[in-house]
Amino acid sequence: MAANMQSLAARLTRGEESAFAELYDACADRLYGYLLSWLHDADGASDVLQATFVRAVQNRKRFAKVENPVAYLFQMARNEALRTVRREKRRPERKATNYAEEKYSVAPAAHDDAEMAAAALAKLNRDDREILELKIYAGLTFQEIAQTTGQPAATVATRYRRALEALRPWLAKQLR
Repeated sequence: MAANMQSLAARLTRGEESAFAELYDACADRLYGYLLSWLHDADGASDVLQATFVRAVQNRKRFAKVENPVAYLFQMARNEALRTVRREKRRPERKATNYAEEKYSVAPAAHDDAEMAAAALAKLNRDDREILELKIYAGLTFQEIAQTTGQPAATVATRYRRALEALRPWLAKQLR
């Protein structure tokens, strides 16, 4: 897999359209969900996703030094989301109904469960929730999350376990 990632990074550096299409196909949906959790706005998440890929194409030479293009793209998306939030000078209010349906792709019948899950996640601090979402919804490894957030991998793993522990009472109640 490491060889695949290095090959993809080399192709991205050269600006191969097929490499960017492959990267997009591999992670656009996961990136969108991650950005939606940051911005709580579907249109804003779409805009930042597009800006992230534009920035990736414009800065393709940087992929030459990247071990994992997917993790690097998540890092770029995170930085782009931070710029967006700073530009707005406030984090938008969460639209609970649209957020849960969009983020977790729930059917109307499962809406209440998704809302309860979103509420449970909202009780976590921002950093722990981000790590949990990157692990579970984006499917990143601890190492990829570490690269994305700029934290040591051991810290990421600890925060992930702590977040799951904090959610345990809610999960236990749901599984009764």
